Amino acid sequence: MLTLLIPHSPRNVALGVAISGAAGAAGLLEPVTGSLGLICVVLSAHFFGRPFGRLAATFASLGIATTVLASTHPPLVSGPIGPCAVAIAAVWLCAELVSRRPTQPGSTAGLKDAPDDEQIYRRIVDNLPACVCVGGPTGELLYVNKVGVTALGRPMAEILGDGWMACLHPDDAHAAKQQWKARIAAHEPVDINVRMLQHDGVYRWQRLLAEPSTCSNGDVPHWYLIAIEIEETVKVQQALAASEKEARELLDRIPGRFATRTEQDFDFVNQQILDETKTTLTGMQNLGFLRYIHPDDRDRVKEGYLRSVQDKTAYDTTYRWADQGDNYRWRHSRSVPYFNADGSVYKWYAVNMDIDDLYRSKEIVREREAQLYWLTENVPLLLWRTDSHGHLEYVNKRTEDYTGLRQADLIAGGWLHLVHPDDFASTMEAWQDSINSGRPYESANRFRAADNTYCWFQCQSIPMRDANGDIVNWYGVCTDINDLKQTEAVLEQREYQLQKLTETIPAMLWCNDPEGGLTYINGKTSEFLGLGLSQLADLGYEKTIHPDDMGRLAHAWAHSIKTGEPYCHTARLRRKDGVYRWYQHTAEAMRNSGGNIVQWYGLSFDIDEPKRAEDRLRQTQAELARATQIATVAELSASIAHELNQPLTSVIANAQACKRWLAASPPNLTEVMVSVESVIRDARSADETMQSIRALFKRQTLQKQGRNVKDMVLEAVRLLREDETKRTADIAFDLPDGLPPVFVDQIQIQQVLLNLIMNGIEATENTGRTPKILIAARALEDRSVLLDVIDNGSGIVGDDSIFDAFITTKNKGMGIGLAVSRSIIEAHEGRLTAVNNAGYGATFSVVLAVLPAQISRPGTSSR
Repeated sequence: MLTLLIPHSPRNVALGVAISGAAGAAGLLEPVTGSLGLICVVLSAHFFGRPFGRLAATFASLGIATTVLASTHPPLVSGPIGPCAVAIAAVWLCAELVSRRPTQPGSTAGLKDAPDDEQIYRRIVDNLPACVCVGGPTGELLYVNKVGVTALGRPMAEILGDGWMACLHPDDAHAAKQQWKARIAAHEPVDINVRMLQHDGVYRWQRLLAEPSTCSNGDVPHWYLIAIEIEETVKVQQALAASEKEARELLDRIPGRFATRTEQDFDFVNQQILDETKTTLTGMQNLGFLRYIHPDDRDRVKEGYLRSVQDKTAYDTTYRWADQGDNYRWRHSRSVPYFNADGSVYKWYAVNMDIDDLYRSKEIVREREAQLYWLTENVPLLLWRTDSHGHLEYVNKRTEDYTGLRQADLIAGGWLHLVHPDDFASTMEAWQDSINSGRPYESANRFRAADNTYCWFQCQSIPMRDANGDIVNWYGVCTDINDLKQTEAVLEQREYQLQKLTETIPAMLWCNDPEGGLTYINGKTSEFLGLGLSQLADLGYEKTIHPDDMGRLAHAWAHSIKTGEPYCHTARLRRKDGVYRWYQHTAEAMRNSGGNIVQWYGLSFDIDEPKRAEDRLRQTQAELARATQIATVAELSASIAHELNQPLTSVIANAQACKRWLAASPPNLTEVMVSVESVIRDARSADETMQSIRALFKRQTLQKQGRNVKDMVLEAVRLLREDETKRTADIAFDLPDGLPPVFVDQIQIQQVLLNLIMNGIEATENTGRTPKILIAARALEDRSVLLDVIDNGSGIVGDDSIFDAFITTKNKGMGIGLAVSRSIIEAHEGRLTAVNNAGYGATFSVVLAVLPAQISRPGTSSR
């Protein structure tokens, strides 16, 4: 709807302006061009007369038509021809109405017609298909035509003044009033868009255009207002804005990079490009995008880009583009121009896609194809391919080199003639069976080489099938196993020899799994026991062991299985005729690289004769000890015999060694001298022991000196090792280097230690355990040193009574060793005690005083 504020004079000009507004409303395609053309016609006709008005109307009509026909944009209403015709008609109407009419001199017609003209103009304004109003100096409405009153649906009285503002939409009212008053006060034209309530109760968008009428002195007596209903235009603009927003959202979210550019430069890049480059649209313009392209590709891309712009052609290229981590990735870019009707480029549309993975995949494929070709031609295997019927189609270079024949010769003559005559029948049968059945082919046979020698090959082939499951080709490989065959022959020979060895070895050989289950026995074992492996497995071997030995043997074997320690035990085995014989059973664990047990290997040696001889010897020794005990009539004699036994044993052993070295041919005088020196040293030790015992029983003063505890203990153990029956004992030490020296008679203390150690060894005889002794020492806070002798024997019975004279738990013991030992320790102002260990074994503790000048704090060193 068009509204025109018309002053009372001049009427013709006002009427022309009103018609101009109406024409502009009709020609919404170009409202500004139409309105300006009409205004020019009105002014020309008013000031220069009808001829100039018609001339101006002619040019205005041509201008309006040209503008409409030349427009490349879509019209806002349906079709531009109707509005164009209305605009041209309005131009000619204004030219006729506004033109001055000639009057006769002295005529009064003009005066008579003036009131009639005003009425005519008012009727014309009221009947225009638009709302027309007149405003006062401060912008208040003085006049509203009938169309305006009807459109607003209110009485004239409610619209005049500022009443029309009550029709403004609440959301627009405040801003519109402020802008209206500011423009009116500044005498500046008004151009605002607001929503106004219409007669049907609906708010519609209106464009209010107001122009001031200025006098020569600068005052504004009236305002001319033109309001255009732009509801459809606003809706179209909103829809266009929404569509544009949606399009931009779509372009920003598509999984790619999109941009548009005109002939001048880029005018849009999507958000993905901006996020990736951390720049703006301006930063991409003026060839700024080139800085993100790899230097090696930059010149090529720039040249192609500029050529595309110059030639108005599409551009397609690949290059490396820097990502956010400054790493270059391969991209593919395509730019396509969109042309206007006149052949000019409206825009270029460009798409940029990341093809780095695809590009590199192609490179990898090409590289792998080259590697595969190199591999097939140089791999140290004979590769070949046949058709579905077994006819040779391809062999690699290694096959040609081995056979001395070219691929064409092999394809023409086949390959079966290269097979060794002895292997031909089996090879032909296996190959034909695979061809007929479609099963993979596998065979080992000899092939003739270029030098007419034959080598063993392992041949394998599998079929390749199509989508229907039909065989298309056979792919095969022949692996040189000539060395393997020779090795197998050697291994078979060695396996035969090993089998013969295990069967003929004069001992029973057996194997067990990591849990102790029997897995193998040799022929000697089966022959001796009269039972096979299946009968001995799953604890079946227990029925071959003597009942008295079963418990100790099972305990020792379970301990080795649990700990992985070597197994060694003696037990009687029942021969197939029911006779029990003594056997020494030993086993070692075989471990893998990770230290885990994978197999136990054991041997059982017949020791029945040595064992029985040992028993007879032990019996003889027992009888001799009994005779010695009977001959002992005094405590002193018994003590001397007990205490001198160890050094004299060492003397005998060293004397026998000396005898053997002298009997050698030639005599080994060096070793003889060593043995003689040992005899002299042990004889002196015996003499010192004798003197010490004599002094003990005569209550003479002990020969005390400062002694190093560690050296004293090690010397006592060395004397013990001279006895062959005591060498198998496992003796461990916990002797710190910083122990203070003790103030003792070394010979007597060593005799006590020897007695305690031998008692600990003898305490394990009937337990089935290997003797283990631990000798530990530590300094105490009361200026003394504690020595512990810890064994794994059967323990002690009777608590403190074991230190009484002639009290013993051993069959061959005399019961004076511990009594004498306690007497010696007490003579040194020390203590000798014994307690049972938790589990098994006992601990004998000796407390000895340190030198008076020493501070017996732990960690104190002595010299």
